[in-house]
Formats: sequence, C-alpha cells, structure tokens
Amino acid sequence: MMKKLNNKGFTTIEVILCFVLVVIITTSLYTTITSFNQKRITEEYKSKMYTYKNLLTKEIQDDILKKGLISAVPTSTTSSYENQLKVVFNFKDGTSTTLIVIWHYAKSELRKFGDPSKDDYYIIKYGSGTDDELTRYPLPELGESESKYTHTVGGVEKPLITKDLSINDASCKIENNVLDLHIDLYHGDLGHRYSINIVCPINYIDTGSINPV
Repeated sequence: MMKKLNNKGFTTIEVILCFVLVVIITTSLYTTITSFNQKRITEEYKSKMYTYKNLLTKEIQDDILKKGLISAVPTSTTSSYENQLKVVFNFKDGTSTTLIVIWHYAKSELRKFGDPSKDDYYIIKYGSGTDDELTRYPLPELGESESKYTHTVGGVEKPLITKDLSINDASCKIENNVLDLHIDLYHGDLGHRYSINIVCPINYIDTGSINPV
C-alpha cells in the first residue's frame, strides 16, 4: 500500500531548501542565457567587421590591380580633436581615385583631450570625383556609450556619445616603390584584428612568364 502523504505540510527547512534550489537553478539558467547572448552578439560583431573590412579592401585593391597604380600622394591633417588622412591614387589609364579617412574624438573619461562639443565621428570615403561624389563607408554600429561630459543640442543639455568601434589611426607610407596603407580599427571586444592593411607595388611592370631555355 502507498504511504499517506504528510498532512503537516512543508517545514520551514524544506521551504528554505526549495527556495535555495530555485535560486540556484534560476541563476544557472540566467548565466547560461547571458553567456550565450554575449557570444551571439560577439559573433554578429565579427561578421559585420569582416564584411566591412573585405568590402573596402576589395574596392581599393580592385582599382590597383585592374588599372595599375603608378603613384600615390598621401597628405594628413591634424586639429585639436580631428585627424584626417587623404590619399590620391593615380592609375595607368589616366584616372585617379581618392581615399579620405576621418576620425574625430568626443571628450570622455578615456579621451579627456577630445572635443567637448561634438560626439565621436568616424568616416571613410573612397571613389572618383569631388569630396561629395565619393562613396561613404561609415563604420558599422557596434555599440555606443554616454560620456559623463555633456554638450548642448537644440538648447538641451545631452551627454556626449562615444562609439565602441573607433578609428585609432590611419597611415600611408611609400618606400622603395611599395605602398603600405594601414587603417587601424579598434573595438574593446575584438581588438585590432579587423584593421585594414593594403600593401602593393607602385608602377609595377609585368614582364610576363619566362620561357625555359
């Protein structure tokens, strides 16, 4: 025969034990879900960065390989808060393209030297024609934070916005007829892994295959 259930109900100790078990299970599930969600977000960020890097690199390299680079003229400017790199690429067919990289820092806890009146601003532009005709390549949106510093927008005091993904530096060096273009992209979770690097010869002459003797 089955034993009768205890009609006295749960004791205080049993209630506490049940509560502790529920808390442990809930905490474990929350940790698992949070970890999974963070991993999903990181993988999504990686995909966006990989696509962005490959798209821009392909645009520039396609011109270099198909048209033949004969010269590149880099210039850079720096102000109190904003840096800019401009490179004009000249090709064998008489055409040219322009690359412009702009990185502007807002004032924040990490960058106290930043602009106290404007948010973070990063843009890469590339193409032919005037500045307005260049194709714009804004950085992927991978999160942002509010600075403790504020500025006035439309008469309203608002926190300055800093982007999680930034351009830390950009350079174009030419040595021994070799162009070395580097755009340093940085994200706190991804590091510098997806920076843009293009190295290619200038005024390269294809001598064709060498016939065996």
